[in-house]
Amino acid sequence: MTFVFRTVISFFLLFNLSGISAQLKSISVDDVYGSDPLLFNGRHYIFFLPLYTGGNQYFSGPKFEIGSATIRNVTYNELKLNYDIYNQKLILEYNNNLGAASLIIISDAWLESFSFKGLNFEIISSQDTLKRIYQVLGEGPNRILYYWGKKLNLESFQGSKNHNFSSATKEMNVYTGNQILKYRNNKIFYSLFGSDKRIAIKDYLHKNHINVKKATDQTMTELILFCNTFYTK
Repeated sequence: MTFVFRTVISFFLLFNLSGISAQLKSISVDDVYGSDPLLFNGRHYIFFLPLYTGGNQYFSGPKFEIGSATIRNVTYNELKLNYDIYNQKLILEYNNNLGAASLIIISDAWLESFSFKGLNFEIISSQDTLKRIYQVLGEGPNRILYYWGKKLNLESFQGSKNHNFSSATKEMNVYTGNQILKYRNNKIFYSLFGSDKRIAIKDYLHKNHINVKKATDQTMTELILFCNTFYTK
């Protein structure tokens, strides 16, 4: 009876809803026979959420999409991927040696970049060596970096115990001069560049009626490519 009682109590504590934040639990992945250990050197992805949680932790939804990932300079294509932006983890769906679908976290230490849903992401270190996953727009010395996230909120009305994920939030950055610099509007955006470039960038924004807070990925890609046309080291 003592063992059963302790088991019930442990189960209850595991799913206790008193905390605001959900927890991410992971364990070592089982052997995957015939699979590349570089790709499958991850941990099981198990994410416990409070009951009646609305929304999800993913970039755009729970459906896994075909994409690619580069791990230690090796690129793997035709992978079933999803990006958990609440926990900042890239998740791989695969069939284990028994043929059952399993989820693992691709190793944070080894992952370099990935692509899915037609978007490109890179793991980039800031000056304080903190690694973050960024959506990357453009190529060259200047690039746009978006950092995506979500919050898990408790509903505001009195007595509620229901939780909801927020909509995806986007932190906007420019990678320039080996620095990651935030911007919020047009004025801050063009001020991040050298004084000899600011007037040209400001004119480009005005002539093309661009609001960097609302601009599409395509528009921002074209903008940062313009910024690179007159870049000098």
